[in-house]
Amino acid sequence: MLKETEEELVRSAQTGNIAAFERLLRVLERQMLAVAAGFAHTPDDANDIYQDAMLAAYRALPNFKLESKFSTWLHKIVVNTALSNRRKLKRTWQKMAAIQAEYEQEEKYVESHSPESALLDDELNTHINRVMNRLTDTERMAFVLCHQQGFKIREAAVIMSCSDNSVKVVLFRARNKLKEHLREFV
Repeated sequence: MLKETEEELVRSAQTGNIAAFERLLRVLERQMLAVAAGFAHTPDDANDIYQDAMLAAYRALPNFKLESKFSTWLHKIVVNTALSNRRKLKRTWQKMAAIQAEYEQEEKYVESHSPESALLDDELNTHINRVMNRLTDTERMAFVLCHQQGFKIREAAVIMSCSDNSVKVVLFRARNKLKEHLREFV
């Protein structure tokens, strides 16, 4: 049996063939989960974002015009879903972050007898998470796509619906914020 092309699978999925849609997703599942995880605070949040995005993609599939790659279109949906979820859950995350910070302070106090390197690692991870949370949604999106997912500037620009130069500017600001807040660890 010959392998179907991406276009054939998309066209088949657009007519309601769920198996074709699943074959399209199977190839991209890990990558989409990784993008979702880049915006999520927990693995459960990442899974929720992924599931919501796949449902949104299935519903929007009849409107997909095949003017771009299916993976680019799907990335855009995952990013938009992540940003939407982020806005909806912002208050909850802020409360969770405060509780987590309080817990980590208590944990550091209890673990005062652990090796110094483990303590520094915990402190650095906590600090990195706090700094990432200080980035704007756009800065975080550019940083996750380009530095954590390895996208080229042009690819990130397509996903973010902006120009290459806009991505460069946003990345510059994000890196500077990270450098500024992580200076003591370098």
